[in-house]
Amino acid sequence: MEIHDRSDVLDVRNAIVSNSRFDDVNLSNTQFHNVDLSAAVVEDANLSNAFFSKVNMSNLKIENAEVAGMMINGIRLSDLFQAYETAQTAGGN
Repeated sequence: MEIHDRSDVLDVRNAIVSNSRFDDVNLSNTQFHNVDLSAAVVEDANLSNAFFSKVNMSNLKIENAEVAGMMINGIRLSDLFQAYETAQTAGGN
């Protein structure tokens, strides 16, 4: 199935769309429930103000990301980085 240069609302349920490609797509205000994004590649994406809950982020790699204001389990990522730097300076692992 191909959808090009359209503005539609999709309601996709109980579907397999693995190996699909999404380029220059606006998914703002979209909800994803019970989805498998393992081995997915997300590049040049705006995830600002997104909310993730009950997600498995094992072995997730994030590179070249703007993380200002990002929180993990209620803790600012900048505070976690600062604690890590302090531990490294003090000789911790």
